[in-house]
Amino acid sequence: MTERSLKVLPLLPARLANLRSQKRLAASVLGVGERKVWLDPNETSEIAQATSRHAIKKLYKNGTIVKKPVTMHSRASARAFAEAKKGGRHMGHGKRKGTANARMPTEVLWMRRLRVLRRQLAKYRASGKIDRHLYHALYKASKGNTFKHKRALIEHVIEAKAEAARQKNLREENKARRLRNKAARQRRQGRLSEKRQLVESVE
Repeated sequence: MTERSLKVLPLLPARLANLRSQKRLAASVLGVGERKVWLDPNETSEIAQATSRHAIKKLYKNGTIVKKPVTMHSRASARAFAEAKKGGRHMGHGKRKGTANARMPTEVLWMRRLRVLRRQLAKYRASGKIDRHLYHALYKASKGNTFKHKRALIEHVIEAKAEAARQKNLREENKARRLRNKAARQRRQGRLSEKRQLVESVE
């Protein structure tokens, strides 16, 4: 037999220790799963002799048995993805599944809009910018879908207040005009009565 015909076989241990029960016992002692238990491969014979919980605790203290740390999954990529979606990325037609009403129900949009309008009306009423009569009218108008957004409501309030001020000025002007006309009539009647008295005295 020549040297070429000889095959070099790897050296294998005569008997591999079965440490399954030790790993199960260590997992029970440490309060973790079996995949979180690390057994030192250089101390297999010592680990194989540990058949009690006390022996397992002793091996854990001297470092032969180690509890693997909890694997932390980074949220950095998820946060970056969420931030990109806030900017409108990843929201195109190819990413959408479901109807528009399923993705954002019209009822939810309506509730949000109406709550914004009612909150603005309550703020105006509390600050005294509108009275309770105008508040009630605008509350009913908001419920009737008169205002599409808050800016429309604010513009309507400004216009309503300007119109109310204009009507007030007109009323005051009309009142002053009536008073002037009344005073002019009284003066005219006084002059006429004086003329009559003068004519009667001459006759």
